[in-house]
Amino acid sequence: MISVIIPARNAAGTIGATLSSLSPDRALIGEILLIDDGSEDGTGAAAEAAARELALPLSVARVSAGSAGAARNAGLDKASGEWIFFLDADDEVMPGAVAALLNTLRANPGAGLAVGASIHRASGGDKLKLPGRYVADRAANVRRYLANDLRSITVGSALVTATATAGVRFPESIGLDEDTLYWAKVLSRTGVASIEMPVLVYNIDETRMAERFVSEPRRVFLDVSLELNRLAEFGIGKEALQHRKAFVAQRIARHLLRRKRYREAAAMMRAVRAHPKLGSSLKSLQYRLRSWAGRINAVGVRPRPRRGEAAPALERILILTADPAFPPVSGGDLRNHQNATAAARFGEVVVVSVAPLEAEALNTNGFRIEALSTKNEPRSPSLGGRRTSIEVRIPQVALARLRALVDDFRPDTIIVEGIPLFALLKPLRTLVPRLIVDMHNVESELVGRIGARPSFVARLLPERWSDQGRIRRRERLAIAMADRVWVCSEADRNLLAELFGGRTPVDVVPNGIPRPERIPAILPAPADNSSGWPVLLFIGHLGYQPNVVAAQRLAASILPNVRRAFPSARLILAGRSPNPQVAGLVALPGVELVENPHDLSTLYEQSHVAVVPLSSGGGTRIKILEAAAAGLPVVATPVGAEGLAFEHGDDILIADSDEELAACVVELCSDPGRFERQRQRAFEQARRLYGSTAIEAAVAKGLVSS
Repeated sequence: MISVIIPARNAAGTIGATLSSLSPDRALIGEILLIDDGSEDGTGAAAEAAARELALPLSVARVSAGSAGAARNAGLDKASGEWIFFLDADDEVMPGAVAALLNTLRANPGAGLAVGASIHRASGGDKLKLPGRYVADRAANVRRYLANDLRSITVGSALVTATATAGVRFPESIGLDEDTLYWAKVLSRTGVASIEMPVLVYNIDETRMAERFVSEPRRVFLDVSLELNRLAEFGIGKEALQHRKAFVAQRIARHLLRRKRYREAAAMMRAVRAHPKLGSSLKSLQYRLRSWAGRINAVGVRPRPRRGEAAPALERILILTADPAFPPVSGGDLRNHQNATAAARFGEVVVVSVAPLEAEALNTNGFRIEALSTKNEPRSPSLGGRRTSIEVRIPQVALARLRALVDDFRPDTIIVEGIPLFALLKPLRTLVPRLIVDMHNVESELVGRIGARPSFVARLLPERWSDQGRIRRRERLAIAMADRVWVCSEADRNLLAELFGGRTPVDVVPNGIPRPERIPAILPAPADNSSGWPVLLFIGHLGYQPNVVAAQRLAASILPNVRRAFPSARLILAGRSPNPQVAGLVALPGVELVENPHDLSTLYEQSHVAVVPLSSGGGTRIKILEAAAAGLPVVATPVGAEGLAFEHGDDILIADSDEELAACVVELCSDPGRFERQRQRAFEQARRLYGSTAIEAAVAKGLVSS
């Protein structure tokens, strides 16, 4: 026999439909206990009239419980059935649902709880909510349930044995999350069986639900926290309870933000921030930014903290670059564009370049674009003295324009594109509360790697006066002036600590996959073999010396070795501004040059393997990420793969010499299974670690960290 427990308060308008939905399972129901909690609209009488008409075994108990949890407990105290089914007075059971849940329990003797799918009906339409995927380990089910890794059990979608719920009661002092805590107790005591059949139509009163979060948010959170502490009696660990507290605080903050109650939302987010996992999540960072920005806007004050303090609001962010961030073409452009796009999720962003804009690049991706110079304007004196090889020329008029722009925009944070703009760091330091230096590379190390032979005069000078020595001094000064430093990889962060110590905080903001909106949701099919097998691909700025050397290695050595095993193998070199050395490589067998490609997708679609034989360079290899996201397996040198969290053998193949690189290509292309596994793994890793979500999280963390 099944006992149905329905708590009700002023539900005369819906109780008839709720009871009617139980009629198809009438033969299985021994009693329906309607707990009328102080209704003033005749709910009990309406229920009795409907039950008489439907011939349902209804019993009405009139109580003053004061909460849904207390009313359900009153029903549990009266229930005499072998199984318990809870139902709210404004929801409806699907025909045959109770029978389906009972059959599930009977078919799974080790389970004391059966859970089905539910249809959540709100103003935005219906949504099907499938039950969670439970395992045999009860403790694991509880941890995952409280962490919201398992979908919440909707009251009315579950049937529980009286044995499993014996002594288990709903919290009575809270009106938020009380059902979650009840089901967590049940999950700690019994196994679960689930069905994907919809068993319930759950009608959501969005206004009433939101009110539970915002009526007295601090008291609600404290009451829920106290009730969560009591779950320890059921053997539920502290870690799971702390996770749930942070999750509840974040839910409350979300509803407070919708009501523009920013100060209270910020208080809730302090509880979230204390949790090691939720506190560093992208959603947590977004909520914290919104609460700070809302508070500042509400009072109309823009305080300027002392240098080194966290900005009180990060609603205005200025990103200063050497070249325009749009259109993004090369590595620097792509990084600046990705960071601006991510930062625009958290506030108002202006990207300002020293170089003039292209005519069409006035606004893009949610951020504004400006420039400190215009085309064809008269040449004016430049800032600073003798520049290093990596610094760009900055006209003095550009600083005046930058000061005016900062005075008008009043940014909370300025992000400067590294050492190329070193001359602007000192004047900016006095203009902004928070200065971030975005080091695309550890430039002094990169100059040393590229190893251009110094002039005779330079060789006579002390090491500290060399180009590399001067760049290193600028890096040291830049780091000292900055409040934070961004780098592309963990390797660069470690290198900065080794070279300069660790006084200024350093955040890793990796280079992400270019044009992430174009990344397919599933792995693309590989290119066919009609135009050669395999087709090797190398993309990069073909006037940049490390890329020039890589192209020469590919065309003159690696490709010929591959063609010994695969005579139809071809090589595509693609990129802007190829120098004469690269242009001359097309004379070699199987080599093709694509100058200044407008659309890289066509090149990826007709290629089979990306090969990146770099012997120098820095940062993170955007070309590898783009190839992996396009579905190409990648073969690279250690320098080529530097800075990427790709595992050799699984995600990528890494080798040093031309012969070894060619052997990797041949090995990969000779084994179809391995070829497919590696490109699948690289595709998944690129999306997970370097997709837009990961970049947004890194940028947000770099903006809000104190």
